[in-house]
Amino acid sequence: MKPRVLASILGLGWLSVSLAGCTRHEKAETKSTEALPIYVTVAPIEQRSIERTIEAVGSLRGWEQVTVGAKRGGRVLRVLHDIGDRVRPDEPLVQLDPVDAKLSYNVAESRYLAELVKLGLTSEMAETFIKRYGITETLVTGPQTEEVIEKVPAVVQFRVAMDRAAQNLARQRNLSRKGAGTAQELEDQESDYRSAAAAYDNAKSTARNVIALALANRVARDQADQMLTDLNVLVPRPQEPPVSGKAGEILYAITQRSVSEGQMIREGDPVFDLVVENPLRLWANIPERYSDRVREGQPVRIAVASHPGRTFEGKVSRVNPSVDPVSRTFQVEALAPNEERLLRPGGFAKVVIVTDSESEAIVVPIESVARYAGVTKLFVVEGQTVRAVDDLTLGKEGPGWVEVASASMPRSGSVVTTGHTKLASGSRIVVREPEAPAPEKSDVEPGP
Repeated sequence: MKPRVLASILGLGWLSVSLAGCTRHEKAETKSTEALPIYVTVAPIEQRSIERTIEAVGSLRGWEQVTVGAKRGGRVLRVLHDIGDRVRPDEPLVQLDPVDAKLSYNVAESRYLAELVKLGLTSEMAETFIKRYGITETLVTGPQTEEVIEKVPAVVQFRVAMDRAAQNLARQRNLSRKGAGTAQELEDQESDYRSAAAAYDNAKSTARNVIALALANRVARDQADQMLTDLNVLVPRPQEPPVSGKAGEILYAITQRSVSEGQMIREGDPVFDLVVENPLRLWANIPERYSDRVREGQPVRIAVASHPGRTFEGKVSRVNPSVDPVSRTFQVEALAPNEERLLRPGGFAKVVIVTDSESEAIVVPIESVARYAGVTKLFVVEGQTVRAVDDLTLGKEGPGWVEVASASMPRSGSVVTTGHTKLASGSRIVVREPEAPAPEKSDVEPGP
């Protein structure tokens, strides 16, 4: 074999041996690197009671909001209040001119008294009867009315005439039996008696008509009296709310005035808009998916922009059983005390409904949760290695902690808080103590 060929063969052999040696050396170095543990810090897994809440937005409304209208028409004589005033139930708001109503009352009263005079009764006696029996048919036809009718002067007059005719008829019949009287005389006496009896019955019927007419005039007088009352537009009296002001006081606030003094108004025209400010109702629309979590009586926290940083407490008072097919939400009403009048009806509010205040949850430090390419996971310490929990769902957050949920998440143990960017499931770790914060440097130089 030629020397040049032999040298080439020997060179190739040496190169092959060298490459194989390098490959074995690299594999050894890689294996050595993989076996190196990773230094991490850990924190314990905790269990704590947390609140389950639902956040929403809503509108505030008064406990009662009403537009007060006039029951009667007429000219406005006085306007007693204006926007912003607080008024109590039954307090007058507007007075209408009462002249016409007073005239109607006087006419009905005079007619009523005139009928009582025909009956020989005083107004006190008539009122006693009406209070006892009411304005009913019994008052006109009952036995107690017969006693009154028998004492009516016209009835007494015709009763006396009937009694006299009865005596004359009895005397004539006695004479006729003895043969001292004629048949014509007897017939005349009988006719006189029947005429007197008819006149007596007619007098009693007339007295009953007078009683009925007196009652009609009394009703007309009461109507005129009610008209006089209706000319004063009063604050309505609502049903007492479950939460009221001091000593159960209910106040309306005037939000709009619609009349002025001297103005002519018609029956039913609005005069004032009123609202009860304490308590307030909060109406909020909640997504349908929470329909099984909201119940009456649950605590509610309300926040408004006009009072930043302050929370107003309330309770769920009503839950609408139906869901809006358009928005897929259901309405919830909360009741909020408002004694300080800081909340305003018609305002916008943010609401937090506490559906569960003692729910047990697993929480970990926020820094233990890592996010990679849209995947949220953390590492649980298992001896000298770690296990990745990547089917993680985050829940409620607090200062420095977050609620986590996963089928593979243990309820106790430790999680990695730093160093997890270098970890994979099964990685070896060395737990090191977290570094203590450096002491703050003083700006004052030490003295000599």
